Amino acid sequence: MASPRALLARVQRLEQARIAPRSPFVAAYGSFDAFAAETQAGIDAGQFDSREMPVILNCIRRWHDDGVWGLWHRDRIWEMVR
Repeated sequence: MASPRALLARVQRLEQARIAPRSPFVAAYGSFDAFAAETQAGIDAGQFDSREMPVILNCIRRWHDDGVWGLWHRDRIWEMVR
């Protein structure tokens, strides 16, 4: 029979695995809204296309909100495309 300490360590590892990882936008900018604000400033400055970039930003926002950014690491879905 496993010791209580070993069982607690296993439970802790399982709980850590269930925690969703931070998105790359939160890691890089602090929040997705900060990324969106910086992107909007780039649109206003003419750095990004004013017709296409808002659409791309909305796609990225949905990707971020749905948490899809972590799937390719976890489930390796990109390997299924080949």
